[in-house]
Amino acid sequence: MAGGRQAWCPRCDEVRGARPGAACAVCGRQLLPLPPERPGQPRQGWADRLLGRLRALAPAAGAVGVALLVLAVVASAFAAGRLTRTTPSAPAAAPTTTVPGFLDEGPETGRRDFNWQARSGGITVELRDITVGTGFTRLELHVDGLPRGHQISALDRLRIRDLHGRDLLPGGVIDHIATATSRPTFGGGGRDTEVVLDRPLDQGAVATVELGGLTLARQVGEELRASLLDRELRHHLGGRPEDRDWLLERRDCPGCRLRVTCPECRTIRVTGTAYRRGRVVVAVEAVGSAASSVLSPIRRRVLVTDEDGTSELPGWIDADGDSGVISFGADLLAIVGEQTPGNQPMAFRVNVQALAERSVRGTWTIREAGG
Repeated sequence: MAGGRQAWCPRCDEVRGARPGAACAVCGRQLLPLPPERPGQPRQGWADRLLGRLRALAPAAGAVGVALLVLAVVASAFAAGRLTRTTPSAPAAAPTTTVPGFLDEGPETGRRDFNWQARSGGITVELRDITVGTGFTRLELHVDGLPRGHQISALDRLRIRDLHGRDLLPGGVIDHIATATSRPTFGGGGRDTEVVLDRPLDQGAVATVELGGLTLARQVGEELRASLLDRELRHHLGGRPEDRDWLLERRDCPGCRLRVTCPECRTIRVTGTAYRRGRVVVAVEAVGSAASSVLSPIRRRVLVTDEDGTSELPGWIDADGDSGVISFGADLLAIVGEQTPGNQPMAFRVNVQALAERSVRGTWTIREAGG
């Protein structure tokens, strides 16, 4: 798909439905072309290609929400009685946050050290330095006083002015800009954070950097408990072409039974399940804010494991607003359930992880002491 309408975000490590060179809709990073193959990596198998085709359905869902994505993935499952919905899923609105693109590649042309700081709401933000290069400006910050386990995913209402109060940013204020990095400080507290603007500024003219808020992120996770009874599955996973064709073309599954629960989930609930054409599909929705749940789009991932958690195999998730769909091939279950007799349900777990965000408002006016 290199050169098509798919590209790779190096920050999110995700494939996006946009052309190379565009800004990532989640973090703002410039998207890179997809290589035909990654050096040193095996070619995609049939299950990976199927995941890719399913992922390609995501942009088509758009503002009508994930409910249509469920229909696209398992369109005939309703008629077959394999999809049981327990609560309706309302269409989710498309995200409205705009994130400027940035790119910090290219030669550096100047650097200025500042070490200025400001404090608001118990959080101290220090501007350490500004580096300017061909086509970019990088601000390096240090932040102390964050809640434990949180990192900074974005700066809100960023404004940079000169000594006479004139704005150095086009438009004056950037409402929301994703951070390029946010890492713990080596040998100390707080976090070192960088943001990258998509154009060079005159670092010598900077007299004040203002922030109106921080977007904080923390790792969240949920574990779904599930089982699948499919007596025929194990006999058709020998790696032969006819086995793969059988799994993809299989239209019905008499006696098959999929059960999914989430007894300890706090941020999502299960709203429906389906098992069709060798795929497990689980519809979920957020409990409360989607941004504070595992449906947050930042570094969202799914791992399918056995009951002991010793196997970790990648699943797939797509979400739009407060609704989402988790999907993976039944061949993963055959791997994690190798010790289960063929006439017994294969028990497994689905671990969903993401970085959940929340906003912290404040007023940080960072200038030279006494300035």
